[in-house]
Amino acid sequence: MNSQGVSSQYQCLIIQHLVGGTIMSSLIQILLICIERLNTTFSTKKEILVIVCSNKGVLLYFILSHCIALLRFGMATIDGPVPCDPKNTTTTLLLFSHDIPCLFIVVAIISCYSVVVYRMIRSRSFVHGSRMTESQVAKKKTKDIRTRRNAVTLGLIIFVSLVTVLPRSMLVFYYNMGKKSAITATLTLIFNNFLLLLNSVVNPVIYVLRIKKYRQYLRCKCLKNNSVLDLTNSTAVQVRDVERF
Repeated sequence: MNSQGVSSQYQCLIIQHLVGGTIMSSLIQILLICIERLNTTFSTKKEILVIVCSNKGVLLYFILSHCIALLRFGMATIDGPVPCDPKNTTTTLLLFSHDIPCLFIVVAIISCYSVVVYRMIRSRSFVHGSRMTESQVAKKKTKDIRTRRNAVTLGLIIFVSLVTVLPRSMLVFYYNMGKKSAITATLTLIFNNFLLLLNSVVNPVIYVLRIKKYRQYLRCKCLKNNSVLDLTNSTAVQVRDVERF
């Protein structure tokens, strides 16, 4: 295809904006994980938080993020397509419709995670001050270990999100303040094509290394496939033996 053609430019632009919608949606998912973890720190789960983190809510946020991206695409191309250049992802329209909302989401993630950690520490100190039986102590110890591992896993995911989102947001702010330089386009290309996509690459690795059930599921699937294959092979051998007999 001709990269300077109108159809090619439209396709490139809509992919750019939809990728931005997907990145925003992934940040919202991390925020929902933090809210769900926060809800577990209460003795009785808050109904409003359950509704916010429900499957219908997740689907709604996913659709809303991409609707915003499509609306932004329409506004950006109202006078025709613009060149599919990295510097065109640092416009004022993207600043207010993507980077600032993502920055607010990241701040909400950090705030929610801080509250979760605070409530976990407070709950542990409260329990240590009360008398418990040996079975309750054992259950509490197991729960503490699981909670600590979940907190570390969530902390790693949040750290990766910060590393991938904040540099681009700072660059876009810098660019829109009129402080343009020759290196801005190169940095924009690096942040768009490397840091933003790093989140999707690293998160599955974190899940495999940190979440035991995730590893068990993968192991079970592999063993199941191998066992089915072995059973098929053994059955075939038995059939050949019977035919030979």
